[in-house]
Amino acid sequence: MTASRRSLGLIGVKGGVGTSLLAANTARTAARQLALRTALIDFAPTVSCQASYLALKNVSRPLEGLKAYEGPFGPKILETYFAASPEGVLHIPVTHTPESLPLDVLFSLLDKIRLSLDLMVLDLPLFSVNARTPELLGFCQRAVAVTSTDPLCLASAVKTQPVLAAAVEGLAHLGWAGNQSHPKHPLPKDAAVLPTSTGAVYQIPYGGDDLGLSLRENQGLPGAMDKAFAAMTESLLDESHAWKPAPPLKADFAASVSEAREPAASFDLSRLARVQELHQKLLQAFREQGLLQGPDEWGSSRRSDLEPRARAILEDLLNRESGVAREERERWIAETFQLAFGLGPLEPYLQDETVTEIMVNGPQKVYVERRGKLEPVPVRFLDDSQLRTTIERILAPIGRRLDESQPYVDGRLTDGSRINAVLPPISLGGPILTIRKFSQKQLTAADLVRFGSLTPEASAFLGSCVKARKNIVVSGGTGSGKTTLLNVLSCFIPTTERIVTIEDSAELKLSQDHVVRMEARPANLEGKGRIAIRDLVINALRMRPDRIVVGEVRGGEALDMLQAMNTGHDGSLTTCHANTPRDALTRLEIMCLMAGLDLPLRAVREQVVRAVHLIVQQSRLPDGKRAVTHIAEVRGLEGDVPVLQDLFKWNDEKGILECLPFRASFDKELLSHEP
Repeated sequence: MTASRRSLGLIGVKGGVGTSLLAANTARTAARQLALRTALIDFAPTVSCQASYLALKNVSRPLEGLKAYEGPFGPKILETYFAASPEGVLHIPVTHTPESLPLDVLFSLLDKIRLSLDLMVLDLPLFSVNARTPELLGFCQRAVAVTSTDPLCLASAVKTQPVLAAAVEGLAHLGWAGNQSHPKHPLPKDAAVLPTSTGAVYQIPYGGDDLGLSLRENQGLPGAMDKAFAAMTESLLDESHAWKPAPPLKADFAASVSEAREPAASFDLSRLARVQELHQKLLQAFREQGLLQGPDEWGSSRRSDLEPRARAILEDLLNRESGVAREERERWIAETFQLAFGLGPLEPYLQDETVTEIMVNGPQKVYVERRGKLEPVPVRFLDDSQLRTTIERILAPIGRRLDESQPYVDGRLTDGSRINAVLPPISLGGPILTIRKFSQKQLTAADLVRFGSLTPEASAFLGSCVKARKNIVVSGGTGSGKTTLLNVLSCFIPTTERIVTIEDSAELKLSQDHVVRMEARPANLEGKGRIAIRDLVINALRMRPDRIVVGEVRGGEALDMLQAMNTGHDGSLTTCHANTPRDALTRLEIMCLMAGLDLPLRAVREQVVRAVHLIVQQSRLPDGKRAVTHIAEVRGLEGDVPVLQDLFKWNDEKGILECLPFRASFDKELLSHEP
């Protein structure tokens, strides 16, 4: 079952029957479950709740803004102009009047959009409020009349019959949807009540009192409603039913629709292309004034000095154009500043404290992580070149290179956020950029307790272990919060001690004064000058450290770290990737063997169990929450098998880290270090 370039209309028999709710969720179901490129045409954007139902992050520009556009249409063009829901539904508001958007122009635009996508869902106005509704309904190839099952709405449905019958003449499929249908009082299928029905009668059950809140917070529909929408959408789009032929197209319509993957640079009304054009003109003006030395080198000028000049240049450019509203002008200027001085379309998400990770999968797909959950965002780069320029702007201050000979790189932003970039031919979909943000606020153990990631008992125990100079390994998967927890544990280190931190990309933010920070260095253009983590660990032993904190052990440096722990540098902290505490011990053994010293496994295993006192497992739970799930003590070997004893363990049923009835073997040492 597929639908291709179809138009489906929903119209209510009276106000308040839930037409907008049904239209929005029909579009969402088509996009999410049927993978159809879908647009929702909203003919009453000032009074409907479509933006809330679709969980839109941005505000769509109205359809009538495209009436003067004569360039090619296509999915990517539309995505740069209209806002999209997390499922990819384009929200297209129509706020026209007959004077501003004649019917033939409206139909021309709708046809171009229909040809660009798989499905158009039209949320039509009531017959009583818009004289054009019969013509709009006639534009649809299938339609659904929406009512509820209370007596007043059913009476309105009967009264609407003559007008509806005339409007849908020739329509091959007209269904009825009963919103908030009660199981005992469903929408009747009696032909005397619904005489114009040529399709099915759909029952949409009551969603409960918390339906509105669930929609606004994008938590999805209750199960029964979700199933009903899925069944209704599949039935409405079933190709086994006849479809009314589409209205005849103008000769140039098909030629005007482009299936190109990239937005057309000539799309003057596209905000993305318009901002790029203004950015290029701004750069040219700066070059002429001698302020720009290279593609992204502003000479000795600071941004605070350049912004007033940039605003004057942009305002002069925009003053030469007529018909540009003040709000639109300010938006263009702000977004051009982001492109010129920041990271372009990514800048708002770098400033958004709720975003913890930004993932750019090529110029057309951008995702962010909020509260542990991934979601797409309605921003795009114009092309590979613009995305690559953004990556180069990040790498320039930190001296890292990215080219065909070195097509991947790690680095960090000035705020400590970690970045990874990959170029073709390694990546097949264009440049890939991943930015992991770190909170500017130094989290404490009290914060983790408040978030539910730790309990007060576990926090006090870990604090005592750090003060008692126990060696601790924090293990967990990617993005589970290992570095955050390592930062928190480091807060318990006394301020009188000298701390040396070693990292691949500097992320740790210790609050103590006596901290020496070291960072690994990649090879230069000649392939020389690489300084590995292992080299820094060896060098740190000559720097009279009281504590050594390694951001993450990944290879042979694990052996040097364990030797340091076994030779007087107690109280050291590090992290590693592992799914369980026992897996962490196995990983440490394997990394020690990677040192290339041909050591027997028994010797390596003894080194591990003697050096490491505690393994703290950090995990990301299914709901996106990050929490400590195990605190395990390493108690030596029984034969050749390391012995682990869980002291704290996560209880899935209670959703809490429970203290188990076991005491650490070094429990007496902790008494003098209790908080």
